[in-house]
Parts: sequence; structure tokens; C-alpha cells
Amino acid sequence: MLKTVLIGAGGIAWKHCEALRKLGVEISGIYDVNPVNAGRLAEAFGCPVVSDPVHAIAGADMVHILTPPSKRWEYVECALAYKKHIFMEKPVAISLEDAQRMELAAKAVPVQFMVGFTQRFRKGYRIIREWLDQGRLGDVVQAYCFRIGPGPGFGGKLNDSWRTAEGYVCGMTIESLSHDIDFLQSLAGRVIQAEGFVKGTVASLPQFDNNVNAALLFEGGGIGSITASWSSHIAFNAKGIIGTRGSVMLKGEDIWDSTCLTAKFEDGTSVCESLDDIFQEGEGYLEENRHFITCIEKNIPVGCDITVGREVLAISRKILDSSIRGR
Repeated sequence: MLKTVLIGAGGIAWKHCEALRKLGVEISGIYDVNPVNAGRLAEAFGCPVVSDPVHAIAGADMVHILTPPSKRWEYVECALAYKKHIFMEKPVAISLEDAQRMELAAKAVPVQFMVGFTQRFRKGYRIIREWLDQGRLGDVVQAYCFRIGPGPGFGGKLNDSWRTAEGYVCGMTIESLSHDIDFLQSLAGRVIQAEGFVKGTVASLPQFDNNVNAALLFEGGGIGSITASWSSHIAFNAKGIIGTRGSVMLKGEDIWDSTCLTAKFEDGTSVCESLDDIFQEGEGYLEENRHFITCIEKNIPVGCDITVGREVLAISRKILDSSIRGR
């Protein structure tokens, strides 16, 4: 039985604990800078709380790094020193310098280093990926994500989230858009140009952006767009691909859920299917951890590694820089 230690016991850690338990992975320790969070999670899953993360990492097969993205390098460095496999939540970091340092260090150690882009492992995504591989959609003309709803800082009020806590502030462009960027890039091809505008609505936290509009250009010539908001009173999302031979859309009445799949193809066939793709039910977390474990056991490369994570962060940074320049 493989053993892992969880570094970080926030909300996302609960989803990973549920997935790891189903997959038969032993959670040999949980560490958090807030012992109350660690204790609550450990009690729920019958796991030990650890006070020394270094010792815990040394005794495990792998580590799940689930901390805020500004507080990861020391844990990555420790895991690589002990040659432990690493699963790390997105985004990989806040600064591109930190991401590049992780990537460079990882190249020198023969371990799996996976970044948790959960959207790749959900039902709707897998269907679109299969259709693209089969050529049913043809070449990508346009790829898009439209995702809105109440989130951290909704209504201008700070809630209990590390994203809006002093010392950890991370706006939507880096933290949440990483999902959308990876979703589109992994389907439509590498992003070669990214520009956009961002806007924050929390007056007391001007560095916290919770609205983004971005334009993308893909290597194959397709174009893309992302519209995202954490300050919308209405929740909704739609994402899809417009191709030369067909078009497909995923949508849901929530900022994340994708419960309706619609597609039409040039041969006249169409699909309209209801999916049980509810984000909070955790299918994505289960399947991404299954993929990580399979890659460890079979010694095959993970689908989204630290290099992919660094590339996605670089695109987020380009969007932010573009907004600062007013371009």
C-alpha cells in the first residue's frame, strides 16, 4: 500500500482525502500550520496529525502539497531531497521565479511531479478529448470558457479564505484561471499569446482581482477567450470548442458544474446528453489521483507535470501584465 502525507489541511484536502481513501492509499500524516485544521481533518479520516513535516515526508512514498501557492518551495525541496513523488495543487506558485525553481529542481530527480488540473479528469472533458483525437471536431477554430458566480470576496466582503488573507493574497487570474487555461490549452494546443483585463471589486484589497476577461491565440491558429468572475450574483458556466467539422459545449447552472453536453457535427448528427458531472461530488479528484498512482506504479509520465504547471502560470502572468499595461 502506498503512503502519502498531506501538507495543508484546507478545504481542498478533504476532497483528496476522500479520493485517496477510495483508492486504498494510506494517509500516514497530515500537517498544517494551523493545528486545528489538521486535527479536524485527521479526526474525520482517522489519520495522525504530524508536527514535523520533514520527518513525515521522509517516511512516505509521496506527498500531497495542498498549501496556498505562495508557501510551497520548502516542501517541494524536502520531497525532492528524499526522492518522493509529488502531487501539488494548482497553481504551482504565485511567482514565475518560484515555478521555474521547482521545475529545474524536479528535472534532477527521478520522481513523478504532478499538478492537479482537475478539469482534465472530469467526464465532459474526457468526451471532448476523445472526439478531438478521433477528428470528429476537425481543427480548432475557437475555444472558450465562460464561468461566473459568487466566490471569495463576494459582495466586497472578505470571507474565510486564504485567497483574501494578508500574506497569501491570490486573485482569480492566477488561482482559478489556471483551471480554464489548462482546460483550453490541453484541448486546443499551446497558447502563444495571451492578453486581457482584470478588475477587483474588494475596495479594501485592491490587489485581489476577481473579474477577468482574456483573449488567447493558440499555436495551431485557433483563438480563445476566458470570461470569469467571482463577484457575480448569478452562477453559470459554459465551455467548449468550435471546430471545422463540429462544435461542442459543456454547461451547468453553477460556476463549476458541467451537467449538460451538447454537440453538433458536419455529418448532421448531434448529441444532447445530461451528465452527472457535479464538481463537488469529487469525480475529478478521484480520477486525477488514480492517474497519479497509476503513473507511479507503472513508471510512466504524468499527464500534467510541473512544466505544464509553470507554462500555465506564465500565461496567467501574461494576462495580468497585459492588464497593467492597458493593452
